[in-house]
Amino acid sequence: MATNIIKTQHQAFLHFFKQLDIEMVDMLLDENRTYSDLTKTRFITKLRNAFSQFIEAGDDCLMIYPGACCSEECDSCGCSGFTFFAKNSGLFMDLIVKEEQGHVTDIYDCSDFKSSSPKREFDKRIKIDRLDFPF
Repeated sequence: MATNIIKTQHQAFLHFFKQLDIEMVDMLLDENRTYSDLTKTRFITKLRNAFSQFIEAGDDCLMIYPGACCSEECDSCGCSGFTFFAKNSGLFMDLIVKEEQGHVTDIYDCSDFKSSSPKREFDKRIKIDRLDFPF
């Protein structure tokens, strides 16, 4: 019987992300990096809010579908990432997950993403908003 063995930080990140395990995702990501141009602490806070939306909708795990950014107006066009799709609620996130030699180097939201995921409804998209408004 074959089992999937996690060998890299990138693989572990995907595993714990799909389990909506924010504590493990927090432990895995590097303290000295920024993600979505946010400090790690601020990024984890925003990701925790996103995970809460899935959990409040009744989801306890996510399906992962590889894909890529398709926006020709974006510097990330062609960059690979994943659709994280909740089968129960239909909520989803489209994220570019950059990695080098098995290490996650950046994570950011993609607004023009193509993957092999089930049909996604735009109003069910969960975004990591980098802006904080005081009102």
